[in-house]
Amino acid sequence: MQRSRSYAHRGIKTKPKNKFKKAIIKIVIGLCLLLAIIFYVPYHSNHKYSDSPNIKLGSSGYCLDDYQNKLPGSGLVNVWSCNATKAEIWTASGINLIHDNYCLSVANNAVAENSKVILKKCDGTPGQVWLADKGGYQNPNSTLCLAASLSARSKPLFISSCSSLGKSFETWSPVASIHSNKILVTSCSGDRSALVACYAEKQWSIWQSGTVDHNILLNTYTDGTPYEEWCADFVSYIYKEAGYPFTQGSANGWDENDANQIQYMGYTIHYASTGYLPKPGDVAFFNYSAGHVEIVISGGKQPTFIYGDSGTIDPTTGNGQMKANTILGNVSGQVVYYLSPN
Repeated sequence: MQRSRSYAHRGIKTKPKNKFKKAIIKIVIGLCLLLAIIFYVPYHSNHKYSDSPNIKLGSSGYCLDDYQNKLPGSGLVNVWSCNATKAEIWTASGINLIHDNYCLSVANNAVAENSKVILKKCDGTPGQVWLADKGGYQNPNSTLCLAASLSARSKPLFISSCSSLGKSFETWSPVASIHSNKILVTSCSGDRSALVACYAEKQWSIWQSGTVDHNILLNTYTDGTPYEEWCADFVSYIYKEAGYPFTQGSANGWDENDANQIQYMGYTIHYASTGYLPKPGDVAFFNYSAGHVEIVISGGKQPTFIYGDSGTIDPTTGNGQMKANTILGNVSGQVVYYLSPN
């Protein structure tokens, strides 16, 4: 008969019960500490804790803040002492400044100086568009910049003349992103339309930063040709940079310097009179005397555009400026149709 095995008598020992108990105690203590962190920190600081990066004001120690983390409940957005709380978690995402899925917005899409800035559901309206401008944020719809009042930290943010860019109350970091020390730090992604819009935003940021000579930039956009009305050149350059160069351009294949010829570069035409709502990456065609084209970076009923403008004077080059606005028409011409990339 086969004998039963006795491991105890052959030197194989079972684990002592006290080790098991110690392990359970350690787990319980760890859970208690975790719960203490989860529940204590929010009540202690009035906000949920986070180590996410902040958007800092030029004045040392102040950060963009959703007052008491109330979101649109109060609508109050101010600056407060940087404290690593949830109220100060913001994402500089392309043309938007986002907090907890809500967008920093100029109230009622106002264009008057000192208009209040609030939090609002992200809806693509022009009051939610912020472009990097010399260390600050410009709202193209108003052509004014995001500003804070340090005399009262609880006072809402507002928009003010961009003539104060570089001063502490209009300087923010990081700025929506795109250009820092002559190095592009944000990559573009998405479909063709998103890429076109993103590359237009990048060039705006580079132009406004002043870190690259405007003569060099203008020469790049116009493909080395003599200065001209460069709106079409800019569209051509952006499409090439986004990876979708024209194939019928008048210079080097990809470049087209005649706004009237842009419509023949493989686009789908959507007439404005049909109620078409443009989307980022579309090209708006205006019926100015010589034709004019602008790139849509934010679509909808009141789109935001970036474009090369020959009608303004850039003090550096003596030629045109790069512009951004939401103007659909004026005495010189109107948007006739939008061209969408195929």
